Amino acid sequence: MPTVSAELTEHHRRCWELFGEVEEIVRACDWAAFNRKLVALREEILGHFRFEEERLFPVYEEATGLRDGTRELRTQHDDIRAILWALSSASAAHDPESCREEFDTLALLFRQHTETEEGMMYPAFERTLGPRAAELAALAREEMRALDVRGLEPPEPFMRIMQALTQAPDKPLRVLIHREPFPLYDVLAEQGFGHRARALEDGSFEIVIERAVR
Repeated sequence: MPTVSAELTEHHRRCWELFGEVEEIVRACDWAAFNRKLVALREEILGHFRFEEERLFPVYEEATGLRDGTRELRTQHDDIRAILWALSSASAAHDPESCREEFDTLALLFRQHTETEEGMMYPAFERTLGPRAAELAALAREEMRALDVRGLEPPEPFMRIMQALTQAPDKPLRVLIHREPFPLYDVLAEQGFGHRARALEDGSFEIVIERAVR
Protein backbone atom coordinates (compact mmCIF):
# COMPACT_ATOMS: atom_id res chain seq x y z
CA MET A 1 0.00 0.00 0.00
CA PRO A 2 1.44 3.43 -0.93
CA THR A 3 2.51 5.56 2.01
CA VAL A 4 2.23 9.32 2.36
CA SER A 5 6.03 9.45 2.28
CA ALA A 6 6.10 7.53 -1.01
CA GLU A 7 3.39 9.73 -2.54
CA LEU A 8 5.17 12.97 -1.59
CA THR A 9 8.56 11.65 -2.69
CA GLU A 10 7.02 10.73 -6.05
CA HIS A 11 5.69 14.27 -6.32
CA HIS A 12 9.18 15.59 -5.64
CA ARG A 13 10.31 13.46 -8.59
CA ARG A 14 7.65 15.04 -10.84
CA CYS A 15 8.84 18.49 -9.78
CA TRP A 16 12.41 17.53 -10.65
CA GLU A 17 11.28 16.42 -14.11
CA LEU A 18 9.86 19.92 -14.63
CA PHE A 19 13.09 21.45 -13.32
CA GLY A 20 14.94 19.48 -15.99
CA GLU A 21 12.60 20.74 -18.71
CA VAL A 22 13.02 24.35 -17.59
CA GLU A 23 16.80 23.92 -17.47
CA GLU A 24 16.81 22.73 -21.09
CA ILE A 25 14.78 25.79 -22.06
CA VAL A 26 17.21 28.09 -20.23
CA ARG A 27 20.13 26.56 -22.13
CA ALA A 28 18.29 27.20 -25.39
CA CYS A 29 17.49 30.81 -24.34
CA ASP A 30 13.85 30.26 -25.31
CA TRP A 31 12.41 32.83 -22.92
CA ALA A 32 8.81 32.61 -24.11
CA ALA A 33 8.84 28.87 -23.41
CA PHE A 34 10.65 29.57 -20.12
CA ASN A 35 7.76 31.67 -18.84
CA ARG A 36 5.16 29.05 -19.80
CA LYS A 37 7.04 26.12 -18.30
CA LEU A 38 7.91 28.09 -15.16
CA VAL A 39 4.18 28.47 -14.46
CA ALA A 40 3.78 24.68 -14.61
CA LEU A 41 6.73 24.16 -12.26
CA ARG A 42 5.50 26.84 -9.87
CA GLU A 43 2.01 25.37 -9.60
CA GLU A 44 3.38 21.86 -8.97
CA ILE A 45 5.60 23.14 -6.17
CA LEU A 46 2.91 25.35 -4.63
CA GLY A 47 0.39 22.51 -4.74
CA HIS A 48 2.90 20.31 -2.91
CA PHE A 49 3.44 22.98 -0.26
CA ARG A 50 -0.31 23.51 0.20
CA PHE A 51 -0.85 19.81 0.86
CA GLU A 52 1.92 19.69 3.43
CA GLU A 53 0.91 22.88 5.23
CA GLU A 54 -2.86 22.30 5.20
CA ARG A 55 -3.08 18.51 5.49
CA LEU A 56 0.11 16.87 6.70
CA PHE A 57 1.81 19.26 9.12
CA PRO A 58 -1.29 19.87 11.31
CA VAL A 59 -1.81 16.12 11.81
CA TYR A 60 1.83 15.65 12.81
CA GLU A 61 1.79 18.66 15.14
CA GLU A 62 -1.42 17.50 16.82
CA ALA A 63 -0.10 13.96 17.27
CA THR A 64 3.31 14.92 18.66
CA GLY A 65 3.00 18.44 20.05
CA LEU A 66 6.21 19.19 18.13
CA ARG A 67 6.47 22.21 15.85
CA ASP A 68 10.18 22.94 15.41
CA GLY A 69 10.61 20.63 12.41
CA THR A 70 7.47 21.77 10.60
CA ARG A 71 8.27 25.42 11.41
CA GLU A 72 11.62 25.01 9.64
CA LEU A 73 9.94 23.38 6.63
CA ARG A 74 7.43 26.24 6.43
CA THR A 75 10.33 28.72 6.46
CA GLN A 76 11.94 26.82 3.59
CA HIS A 77 8.61 26.90 1.74
CA ASP A 78 8.47 30.68 2.15
CA ASP A 79 12.03 31.09 0.82
CA ILE A 80 11.22 28.99 -2.25
CA ARG A 81 7.92 30.82 -2.82
CA ALA A 82 9.76 34.15 -2.77
CA ILE A 83 12.09 33.05 -5.57
CA LEU A 84 9.22 31.56 -7.58
CA TRP A 85 7.33 34.85 -7.46
CA ALA A 86 10.49 36.83 -8.26
CA LEU A 87 11.08 34.66 -11.33
CA SER A 88 7.43 34.96 -12.35
CA SER A 89 7.63 38.75 -12.15
CA ALA A 90 10.97 39.08 -13.94
CA SER A 91 11.50 39.65 -17.65
CA ALA A 92 13.74 36.77 -18.64
CA ALA A 93 14.20 38.09 -22.17
CA HIS A 94 15.45 41.47 -20.89
CA ASP A 95 17.66 40.14 -18.08
CA PRO A 96 18.47 36.50 -18.85
CA GLU A 97 21.54 36.32 -16.62
CA SER A 98 19.61 37.32 -13.50
CA CYS A 99 16.92 34.77 -14.33
CA ARG A 100 19.53 32.05 -14.75
CA GLU A 101 21.00 32.90 -11.35
CA GLU A 102 17.59 32.98 -9.68
CA PHE A 103 16.66 29.66 -11.27
CA ASP A 104 19.91 28.06 -10.09
CA THR A 105 19.22 29.34 -6.57
CA LEU A 106 15.68 27.94 -6.74
CA ALA A 107 16.98 24.52 -7.77
CA LEU A 108 19.56 24.55 -4.95
CA LEU A 109 17.00 25.49 -2.28
CA PHE A 110 14.50 22.94 -3.55
CA ARG A 111 17.16 20.20 -3.51
CA GLN A 112 18.14 21.04 0.07
CA HIS A 113 14.48 21.11 1.04
CA THR A 114 13.62 17.75 -0.52
CA GLU A 115 16.68 16.13 1.06
CA THR A 116 15.56 17.37 4.48
CA GLU A 117 12.02 16.12 3.96
CA GLU A 118 12.88 12.73 2.49
CA GLY A 119 15.82 12.04 4.79
CA MET A 120 14.45 13.29 8.11
CA MET A 121 10.89 14.58 8.26
CA TYR A 122 9.00 12.06 6.13
CA PRO A 123 10.27 9.12 8.22
CA ALA A 124 9.22 11.04 11.35
CA PHE A 125 5.77 11.64 9.87
CA GLU A 126 5.36 7.94 9.05
CA ARG A 127 6.22 6.95 12.64
CA THR A 128 3.56 9.24 14.11
CA LEU A 129 0.65 9.32 11.63
CA GLY A 130 -0.92 6.12 12.94
CA PRO A 131 -4.37 5.36 11.48
CA ARG A 132 -4.34 8.62 9.50
CA ALA A 133 -1.46 7.39 7.31
CA ALA A 134 -3.58 5.63 4.67
CA GLU A 135 -6.06 8.52 4.52
CA LEU A 136 -3.30 11.09 4.00
CA ALA A 137 -1.60 8.92 1.37
CA ALA A 138 -4.86 8.78 -0.60
CA LEU A 139 -5.36 12.53 -0.23
CA ALA A 140 -1.81 13.20 -1.42
CA ARG A 141 -2.37 11.04 -4.48
CA GLU A 142 -5.69 12.70 -5.33
CA GLU A 143 -5.08 16.35 -4.47
CA MET A 144 -1.77 16.63 -6.31
CA ARG A 145 -3.03 14.87 -9.43
CA ALA A 146 -3.21 17.73 -11.95
CA LEU A 147 -4.42 17.80 -15.54
CA ASP A 148 -2.69 20.66 -17.34
CA VAL A 149 -4.64 21.75 -20.44
CA ARG A 150 -3.26 25.28 -20.67
CA GLY A 151 -2.62 26.44 -24.21
CA LEU A 152 -4.64 23.68 -25.89
CA GLU A 153 -7.15 24.71 -28.55
CA PRO A 154 -10.87 23.92 -28.13
CA PRO A 155 -12.33 21.37 -27.84
CA GLU A 156 -9.18 19.60 -26.59
CA PRO A 157 -9.35 20.89 -22.96
CA PHE A 158 -13.01 19.85 -22.64
CA MET A 159 -12.34 16.41 -24.13
CA ARG A 160 -9.36 15.73 -21.87
CA ILE A 161 -11.21 16.84 -18.75
CA MET A 162 -14.23 14.67 -19.51
CA GLN A 163 -12.00 11.71 -20.35
CA ALA A 164 -10.19 12.06 -17.01
CA LEU A 165 -13.50 12.22 -15.14
CA THR A 166 -14.77 9.15 -16.98
CA GLN A 167 -11.67 7.19 -16.01
CA ALA A 168 -11.81 8.16 -12.31
CA PRO A 169 -15.23 9.71 -11.59
CA ASP A 170 -15.06 9.34 -7.81
CA LYS A 171 -11.67 11.00 -7.38
CA PRO A 172 -11.12 14.77 -7.24
CA LEU A 173 -9.52 16.15 -10.40
CA ARG A 174 -7.33 19.25 -10.30
CA VAL A 175 -7.25 21.06 -13.65
CA LEU A 176 -4.94 23.86 -14.78
CA ILE A 177 -6.47 25.83 -17.65
CA HIS A 178 -5.69 29.14 -19.36
CA ARG A 179 -9.22 30.58 -19.12
CA GLU A 180 -12.24 29.92 -16.94
CA PRO A 181 -14.39 27.35 -18.80
CA PHE A 182 -17.92 28.54 -18.04
CA PRO A 183 -19.63 26.18 -20.57
CA LEU A 184 -17.89 23.25 -18.87
CA TYR A 185 -19.49 24.14 -15.53
CA ASP A 186 -22.99 23.54 -16.94
CA VAL A 187 -21.97 20.11 -18.25
CA LEU A 188 -20.36 19.21 -14.92
CA ALA A 189 -23.50 20.17 -13.01
CA GLU A 190 -25.67 18.09 -15.36
CA GLN A 191 -23.44 15.07 -14.72
CA GLY A 192 -23.39 15.46 -10.95
CA PHE A 193 -20.04 17.18 -10.46
CA GLY A 194 -19.23 20.28 -8.44
CA HIS A 195 -16.23 22.53 -8.91
CA ARG A 196 -14.06 25.12 -7.15
CA ALA A 197 -12.15 27.65 -9.25
CA ARG A 198 -9.16 29.77 -8.23
CA ALA A 199 -7.49 32.44 -10.36
CA LEU A 200 -3.70 32.11 -10.55
CA GLU A 201 -1.16 34.91 -10.73
CA ASP A 202 -0.44 34.37 -14.43
CA GLY A 203 -4.12 34.74 -15.40
CA SER A 204 -4.83 31.02 -15.72
CA PHE A 205 -7.13 29.04 -13.42
CA GLU A 206 -6.95 26.06 -11.09
CA ILE A 207 -10.22 24.13 -10.97
CA VAL A 208 -10.92 21.24 -8.60
CA ILE A 209 -13.73 18.98 -9.84
CA GLU A 210 -15.38 16.33 -7.69
CA ARG A 211 -18.66 14.56 -7.19
CA ALA A 212 -21.30 16.94 -5.84
CA VAL A 213 -22.56 16.20 -2.34
CA ARG A 214 -26.19 15.13 -2.51
